[in-house]
Amino acid sequence: MAHVSHTPLKEEQLESLANQLSDSLAKLNKSSTALFLDELLGTEEYIMLSKRLTAILMCVRGDSSYKIWNALKISPSTADRIRDNYRDGRYAYIEKTLLKNTIEYERICNTLEIIINCGMSPRGKGRWKKVTKLLTEK
Repeated sequence: MAHVSHTPLKEEQLESLANQLSDSLAKLNKSSTALFLDELLGTEEYIMLSKRLTAILMCVRGDSSYKIWNALKISPSTADRIRDNYRDGRYAYIEKTLLKNTIEYERICNTLEIIINCGMSPRGKGRWKKVTKLLTEK
């Protein structure tokens, strides 16, 4: 689990940092974005963000909370929270962005199907190796 400091930043500082991160990401191309995120995020953070995006995509596709938590091996309460946030319109921009680029949306859906159907081990180190291997074989 990612550790967040208990010492809060002032709102202006947090906003400034968020703007700097957004500006940095906006200036990157596809290959440098991958390198940037690889260096910025730890394994747990990368997995958490990937699972959250996948769960949102599954909500867009109309999948049930059960299918989401079962496929992604997240807790039922997390799947329900993401689904509730989706129903409340919290991910409207993500949904619009995914659906606007149909080629990218289909690519992500294909990747999602590989993840759901590849028989990942439920927990532990090396869990994503099989998925990575399947994705790089294409």
